[in-house]
Amino acid sequence: MSTIGTLKYRRYAAKSPQDPDAPAKWYARAVQDRTVEFEDFVTHISEHNSPYSRGVIHGVLIDMLACLKELVLDGKSVRLGDLGLFSVGISSKGAETAEAWTTSLITGVHLNVRNTKTWSNAELRKSARLTELTVYTAGGTLEEDTTPEPEPGGEDEEEGGSPL
Repeated sequence: MSTIGTLKYRRYAAKSPQDPDAPAKWYARAVQDRTVEFEDFVTHISEHNSPYSRGVIHGVLIDMLACLKELVLDGKSVRLGDLGLFSVGISSKGAETAEAWTTSLITGVHLNVRNTKTWSNAELRKSARLTELTVYTAGGTLEEDTTPEPEPGGEDEEEGGSPL
């Protein structure tokens, strides 16, 4: 059974970093209109005709998260079925020679999630209806969105990273 969801987006104008003198172009970016907290996610799962209680689901997910973190921090990749392949990545500054490189040049550690065939960008696109998310003030004018804009083309890459 294929699930169809509604992907919300906002339009924004941005200049190209490669050609700052060129006029701005319009882009779209996905936005979320709310966050489902962990406890609400557990309740959501338990209400989908699950034979397992909310407490069992909560315990299994808490243990899964702890084990996932343990394994990726031990340098392993963990494939969670069709959800994705989880691994840890690092970012670092460069050194002129291999001998000059030290761990002090590491600037970040992040979680990589590589999607799978059923969660691929193409499959997600097929399963999403698009709708523009607009926010209006009490006066009826479009409210200014102060969220920082991503670099054009920098989002929705095959491999994404979020802080671990």
